[in-house]
Parts: sequence; structure tokens; C-alpha cells
Amino acid sequence: MILVIGATGYIGRYFCTEMVDKGEDILALGRSRQVADFFAHNNVPYQYFDLNDEASFEKLPKNNIEAIIDLSACLAELETPVEQFFKINTIGVYRVLEYAKQNNIKKVVITSSHKVYNDVYKDVISENDSISFRGDHSPYIISKIAAENFVDYYNKDFDMQAVALRLTGVHGYGEILGHLNADGSYKKSTFEIFFENALCGKTIEVWGDPSIKRDHIYVKDVVSALLAAVRSKNAKGIYNIASGVGYSQYEEALVLADVFGKKGNKSKVIQRPDLPGLTRGYIYDIKKAQKDLNWNPEYSDLTRLYTDYKKEWESKRYHNYHKILESQQPATL
Repeated sequence: MILVIGATGYIGRYFCTEMVDKGEDILALGRSRQVADFFAHNNVPYQYFDLNDEASFEKLPKNNIEAIIDLSACLAELETPVEQFFKINTIGVYRVLEYAKQNNIKKVVITSSHKVYNDVYKDVISENDSISFRGDHSPYIISKIAAENFVDYYNKDFDMQAVALRLTGVHGYGEILGHLNADGSYKKSTFEIFFENALCGKTIEVWGDPSIKRDHIYVKDVVSALLAAVRSKNAKGIYNIASGVGYSQYEEALVLADVFGKKGNKSKVIQRPDLPGLTRGYIYDIKKAQKDLNWNPEYSDLTRLYTDYKKEWESKRYHNYHKILESQQPATL
């Protein structure tokens, strides 16, 4: 059995349902009553679990556990006290690792973030590059770095096979990419604006330097990476999980216009380098994950990615559960 902590989140919903569809033995763990109904509808075994409650750990199964996946996260994008980052992202990981050690569960997989490279400027960034950070997200980043240090500690001192997957920006239906405030107000991301314009055939303006490219990954490639990390017999430590390919916002806008535009009313995409846009790009080296995890992303091609995204968007199976003011909800939902 695979225990999935933080299963009620965006990635967790995809992972658990896909694993059940494949016949895998999993137990989804989380706190959301709404998503509990989603899991029931999709025949996913679910158990209420609070990472900060010792009693929740005591109720977990202890026998025949293949691995624990910890997807829980206190996100930088939400208005959250600094101490909450460490309560969930750091101490939460410590508690999971300690539970695994006490119950002789060797494999633990946690998700970390590519934001640990926020101040690294290279053509291609690998796990060998020093972690670096700056800006408003630094407390979040530091909490993730501390969690990775716990992974290293348990691997070295207790001979575990713990893995930290540094995820780049994850694309996929069901996720919000803008800024959500505690009162439900929402500022749409550039991607969500492009998406909405593509739906109604409006002109899409791409601001800034068109040569800047970013490396994103599709949610279903994250799902396959998580399972690969569980099944790898020798993998331990830190791995970049990305597509290994960079695309400009202009290239993305062209594909969105093609995939989501209506016949005879496709959006015109124009470049506006005179207006402020992205300030930096990033592409990640994924050779270590390819080798150690025997994993390869299947959706690195933008047309394939957004064609599948469209299918999921139309089905609404993985709809979002965040509370957003109705007048400000993006069409991606």
C-alpha cells in the first residue's frame, strides 16, 4: 500500500485517482471534507488525516506499507504567517520521516520546489547548483530547503530511501496559477488571461522579452514521477522534476490560441517587447531523474500537453476546490 498525505490537493487528486484506475493499492489522506466526496465518487480509499495531530498518525496502517508520499504544503502564494510554512513544510516532513523510521518504512517521497533556484542564473540548472533564493517567497523556500535537509539526515543516519522531488511550475486543469487572497479575491495569472482570450478569439498580447523561456511540467508527468520514485529501488535524495524543455510565453500563446480557439475565430498573438514581462527564464536538467528513477516526461510537447489539458478541462473531473469570488474566477476552472 502507498500512503498519500496531502492527497486532497491538486496533485494528490490526480495521483490517487490515476493509481486506483491502474489497480494500485493506495490510501488517500487529508482534511478536506469536499474532496472526501470526490474520492468516494472515484472509488479512492480515503481517511481523514491531520499532519499536526499525533492521533492521526496513530490511526495510520503500519503493516505492508510500500511507501509514504507527502504532498502536503503550505504555499507561498497564500497569505500565511511565516511560522505556518515551517509547521507544515518542515516539521510536517520531519513527522512523516519519523513515523516511517519507527515503522520500518524505507521509502518516503516528498515534493519540494524549483523556487530553491530563484537566484540561480544559468542556461540549464541541475541538482548540483547551489540553492539560492531572494524575494517575498524566501520564508517558503527556506522551509522547503529545511525539509530537504531532513530527507538527507534520515537517509544518512537511518539508511532510508527518502526522495525529494523539486517540481518546476506544474500545469494542468484544476490548478490556479494566479494570486488568491484570504478574502477570496483573485488576481489572474498571465496564463489564465491568455486562456480566456483564446476561448473567445480575442487578441493575445505577449509582453516583454520573447527570448525568455521557462520549463514547466504537466501534472500527469508529476504523477508518473511520483510513482517512479516509489518504485525505484536505489533512488534517494534530491531530483529535479521538469520537462527539460523551455518555451516562451509567445510559443505558449500560439498553442493556446490553436488548441482552445474556435474554428474561424482563432486569437491573433502579438508581441509587445516594449511592455514589462518576465524577468528571467529557467530550464532544468532532468538527467538524474531519468537515470535513477527510470522516468521520462510524456507531455513536454506543448500541443500534446494542452490537448490533454483541454480534455480534462471539458470533463471537469479535477475541478478546483479553492474559494474564489465568483466575479473573479478564471475560465480555467
